Amino acid sequence: MTKLNRVILFIAVLVLSVGASAQTTLRYKLKVGEKYSLNQLTVQDIEQSISGMTQNIKNTIGGDISVTIKGKSGDIYSSEVVFESMLFKMESAMMNMSYDSKDATADASNPLKKTFDLIVGHKFQVKFDDRGNIQEVKGFEDIANEIVSVFGDNPQQGEMMKKQLSGQFSDENMKHSLSSMFIVYPDEKVKVGSKWTSHTKLMQPVAINNTFNYSVEALNKEQITLSGVGSMATVEGQSMQQMGMTQHFDLKGDLSFSASINATTGWPTEIKLNQILDGNVAIESPQMATPMEMPMKITSESTYSGL
Repeated sequence: MTKLNRVILFIAVLVLSVGASAQTTLRYKLKVGEKYSLNQLTVQDIEQSISGMTQNIKNTIGGDISVTIKGKSGDIYSSEVVFESMLFKMESAMMNMSYDSKDATADASNPLKKTFDLIVGHKFQVKFDDRGNIQEVKGFEDIANEIVSVFGDNPQQGEMMKKQLSGQFSDENMKHSLSSMFIVYPDEKVKVGSKWTSHTKLMQPVAINNTFNYSVEALNKEQITLSGVGSMATVEGQSMQQMGMTQHFDLKGDLSFSASINATTGWPTEIKLNQILDGNVAIESPQMATPMEMPMKITSESTYSGL
């Protein structure tokens, strides 16, 4: 082999090896017995128009969630999940309400506190695969059965709260909620510029389909950087019964996000998500001759930080 051929062969091998090292398989590589946590903070602005009058509502939602790995079989993790803390604040011209699990001075008789206190610290079981697909949730809906007991002095109110919240406090609904918090990794190996798509669905308070289009921006031994865009839309024909009225939802929108991932564990160190949902809610009632149209726009900014 001539000297020139040896040089060309060396360069070819070098190029191939660099190409191979620049690809990786994205997976959750979590250790049994370890606890992994996320802090969430979402600020949501709602603008709605009723009979020509504009109403603005600001919601702040936050808290810490921990995932303790209890076991692994094949590519399926078994975990114990706990909401370690919760924060909720609603501000509007019509009503203000708030809850902070860390506020030791909060009024213990507040129905919001009675209800949310059941969630904080409650342990439930979640199974998910190493790509981030939630397989099963068990034990979260036990909360609904405890609501009546905490309203012991007013069982009628307790039953009403249980009926209103039973859909939200269900294992199936929590499965969908957690699916939106987990990044779903692709089957194939990725490199800078690789793209893939995943779909999630929120069920409460109304069903919304989400599409996430991921792109790999940077990749090294310590960190993986992702970005992307996507879309949101209420399920066609979606309606909800509330206070004797039927609400029909027709909302669509866009989302964008960025994420930094620990390359060793696959656990996110930070996720930033922006969402805009826009459209109309039609309200029907036996007391109204024709449906009332309520244009609505919801803007949300969320940050998830690994702890």
